[in-house]
Amino acid sequence: MNPASVGTSALLELRGVGKRFGGVVAVNGLDLTVEAGEVRGLIGPNGSGKTTTINLVSALYRPDGGEIRLAGERIERLRPHEIAARGVARTFQISKLFANMTVLENVLVPALAEFDRGGPRRALREIHERARRLLDLVLLDGHRDALARELSGGQSMLLQIARGLMLQPIRLFLMDEPFAGVHPTIKDTIMETILRANREEAVTFLIVSHEMTTLRRLASRVSVMHEGRLIADGSFETVVNQPAVLEAYLGG
Repeated sequence: MNPASVGTSALLELRGVGKRFGGVVAVNGLDLTVEAGEVRGLIGPNGSGKTTTINLVSALYRPDGGEIRLAGERIERLRPHEIAARGVARTFQISKLFANMTVLENVLVPALAEFDRGGPRRALREIHERARRLLDLVLLDGHRDALARELSGGQSMLLQIARGLMLQPIRLFLMDEPFAGVHPTIKDTIMETILRANREEAVTFLIVSHEMTTLRRLASRVSVMHEGRLIADGSFETVVNQPAVLEAYLGG
């Protein structure tokens, strides 16, 4: 267990959550708990419901049943901007940036949106300084005046991460395949950013990834999904050799 999670209560809880698309059951009575301060991996074969789960927590989808709680508060009927206002950020595997805005402008968006939500009106200078610090952290400050559409795929993921970390306060960061197809150098930067945010700002991470080697270095615990259900949960070493997990990945 991550030392940061000792003595803390659950930050994210899914209880009996289900999601169906027509005749396809994507998530089937899912029970999942993530403690505050964790870096949790969410793994499973293709089609197991991982991305759908992230979409349910971030309110892109509404569940057909069950409960989703953030720090004890039910959130499954909230809208995406209401989820973000509660300190939940996310990345997308296919980049969703403001392509015709600069890199710096993209990072500023979440903080400036606080004004529209009636949130604390932090000084613009403070917001700008935090944005520059985050861009420096992800090695993009030198690109701050470039348009987001000019970035590589890996740089776009770094920009999504910096933008998410602009939420104040940020409690939970959901990541969907943040390492897919990125250069090893950028992968290392993503890992370092996650670990630093977890350590210095107590950000909890739930990361969907097929990058097993990377998750093994990052996550103190992994949860394994198959056919919309949780089939294993624990340390990486504990779950990867469980018969149910091997069967899910290898069949038979």
